[in-house]
Amino acid sequence: MSAATCNPATVQPADLTVAMVRDRMAKHAPVIEELIRRYPAKRAVLLQALWLAQQEYGWLPRVCIEWAAEISACSPVHAFGVVEFYTMYKQVPQGRYLIQICQTMCCGLYGAEQLIEHVEHKLGIHAGETTKDGLFTLLRVECLALCGTGPGVLIDDEAIGPQEFEQLPENFHPGPADLDRWIDKLTAASKSPVTMMSVDPLGGIVLNTKGHPGAAGATGKGNTATYAPAPPALKPNAVATGSAIALTWINAPETAKVIVEKSTDGGTTWAEFASVGPKDQKAADTLPEGATAHYRYIAHEKARVARPSAVVSATGKPPPPPPAPAAAPAAAAAPAPAAPTAPTPAAGAPKKDG
Repeated sequence: MSAATCNPATVQPADLTVAMVRDRMAKHAPVIEELIRRYPAKRAVLLQALWLAQQEYGWLPRVCIEWAAEISACSPVHAFGVVEFYTMYKQVPQGRYLIQICQTMCCGLYGAEQLIEHVEHKLGIHAGETTKDGLFTLLRVECLALCGTGPGVLIDDEAIGPQEFEQLPENFHPGPADLDRWIDKLTAASKSPVTMMSVDPLGGIVLNTKGHPGAAGATGKGNTATYAPAPPALKPNAVATGSAIALTWINAPETAKVIVEKSTDGGTTWAEFASVGPKDQKAADTLPEGATAHYRYIAHEKARVARPSAVVSATGKPPPPPPAPAAAPAAAAAPAPAAPTAPTPAAGAPKKDG
């Protein structure tokens, strides 16, 4: 959503309808017709239809979003999601002058937070709000590409210098005194009735183009499905264990098959060795002891072929030695002879003395 802290639902004009927006935007019919002509699908017009409505109204009431969806043959929900995504679409009314101050790290090191606090006090509003006289709106924004002269400050999308727009002398860093001077100057210059900014300084829509491929009158042609190669096979490997060669790689999920190519002359000529399904990602070969072969893997989709992978090589090795026979279990030791025991005298026999 736009950087305003105001809830857009609380500022919707109760007396504005889609029919009224149609009537007011009727003067833009030639522009809209040209936009529709240049694209092969009406939906592509949505961004610029929203921009036209914002130029006309100064912001985008929700009925304007519905109108743009109608022009673009898409759902209002889709159009609203687009407005929510792009911060340059304004969902709440803005003042005549839009002050944007960068709050990211580089500008924070130059005192952005202190500068925002100063301007809030100067204007009597919080960031995201508009002054009661409708003259100034203050927004916190992300990087403005003014890191070298931070804190970055834009007024109506133009960087401020000490006195003039876009005149940023070396080592200039806007401070409270600079913002006070600009606010006072703009306030004094506002002798005409205060109205919301209706035309963005960045410019309007460029017309009279030949249009995108597929549009009426367009001469360009769209890219075919094969305009770029398929993703290549990655992490190729070839590992020899004796004469057995294990070939492995990783391919993209959309791969239909992988062709394994083999060269036995150092990579001068290649021949298909195997065709492997996308889920296998492995193959096997055998090489005599001392023989070397090079391998590369080429991923294929239905209509696209990837560039060959990096080349890997393997050399047949002597067969691994047979495993040592298991040691025979140790024979059990013979039990030691039992010690002789004295006979037990019979019951009733007289005992011998000594």
